[in-house]
Amino acid sequence: MNPFLPESKGFESYQTLALSPKTFPLVQQFSRHSRSFIQDLFTVSCEDLLGVSDPCSFMAEAVRAGLLLAADAWEEAHLVAQDLDTVEGSYWHAIVHRREPDAGNAKYWFRRVGQHPIFEQLRSDETRQSLPATTAFDHIVSSGLWEPYAFIDLCLECETGQSPELRPELRVLQMTEIQLLLTYCVQNATGK
Repeated sequence: MNPFLPESKGFESYQTLALSPKTFPLVQQFSRHSRSFIQDLFTVSCEDLLGVSDPCSFMAEAVRAGLLLAADAWEEAHLVAQDLDTVEGSYWHAIVHRREPDAGNAKYWFRRVGQHPIFEQLRSDETRQSLPATTAFDHIVSSGLWEPYAFIDLCLECETGQSPELRPELRVLQMTEIQLLLTYCVQNATGK
């Protein structure tokens, strides 16, 4: 579901991204989107991006980082995320590095995140029921909590050929995580 207001640039951009676990890989690739689309995401004003006047600026930049990451614009997403000294900036930064893949750097940034409010949704029965299998999910939540470090390790195992059978499940989990974090950032940036 599109978390943006219909009159915002973010709404249009989110529609264009057409996020799907089947088309969004675990690791970064070249963007399927044009340079002009990415440049527009990188430079559009926070007000136009969110469709509100005077949005929360640091949260609006977190939204920008998430959209750039979803567009597979690794460098731009990294630039925005690394300039955000917030929990959400650290979270996007962690995902950027998990998708690089750079497990050590991703874990560093997740240590800065701590326990994020979306972790509860990630470990929920609703998330579990949306998965094609639950092998990875059960491992990630084995302690009863969402464990981002376990998620990083499984993504790395999958991409190095140790557990390729987990790819469909991990891709759904990654897309769920991105959508939840993006929605959280949009809601906190707009106050809606």
